[in-house]
Amino acid sequence: MDSKRIILAAHRGDRKCFPENTMPAFVSAIDFGCDMIETDIHMTADGELIIFHDRSAKRTTGVDRLVDQMTLAELKELDAGALFDEKFRGTRIPTVAEFMDLIREKDILINWELKDYPNQVGDAHAFAAVDKLVAMIEENGLGERSMLNSFSDRVLAYAVSTYGRRYPIHGQGINHCPRSCDTAEMAREALYDWCCLYPNEAGKGLNCLASPENFAYCAEHRIKPCVCFGDTEENYRTAIELGCRMFTSNDIYAADKLLRELGER
Repeated sequence: MDSKRIILAAHRGDRKCFPENTMPAFVSAIDFGCDMIETDIHMTADGELIIFHDRSAKRTTGVDRLVDQMTLAELKELDAGALFDEKFRGTRIPTVAEFMDLIREKDILINWELKDYPNQVGDAHAFAAVDKLVAMIEENGLGERSMLNSFSDRVLAYAVSTYGRRYPIHGQGINHCPRSCDTAEMAREALYDWCCLYPNEAGKGLNCLASPENFAYCAEHRIKPCVCFGDTEENYRTAIELGCRMFTSNDIYAADKLLRELGER
């Protein structure tokens, strides 16, 4: 994670071929040879950490309930695969513990995105999720392979104030690209080690590629820039020229091919 070479991160695992944020998607991304898995963390109503993207379970399971208001037992009853493809019916939402069992002995980096935001679930719940995740990272010896990520600057600032710069901090949006869902007293340029860049105006630019000014801002403040966008040669070539050091990809096969063609893998 020193950015000496460009990182290929599987966005929620191999979500092109498998239901996102499920064990089959993670196994596939690891077996394919990705450098990193980007995944999403929520804490259940009974204090367990699960891997799931949305706050609502509806999009991927069909059940319209908030995952932070459900118990782990309730969430384990949901089907996380059938809506993606009937052949994945019966696929369950994984816990962080189950995911860590998979990756502990694997050569893979992890981008942990904390999805419980203080302005939605309250400070106590959001910060407790950070504490639990950090404890599990340390217990499983994953500290050197982990970065913490969130759309909430307050969550990231809490992690830094509580645990120091133990892990790289990955923010969302910078400068005139306000994507984070809240702000912290610490300035972004002091808080972020990495940042996912977004366009200044939705729909503008190279397939919504962030502006050169945002890449320049990151370079000025020694923030490592990454992107998550369409896996095309034009996008990748331009992003690399602007200084991108990590591609968080929804199509790891296309991303790997493009990076190899560009001499980056």
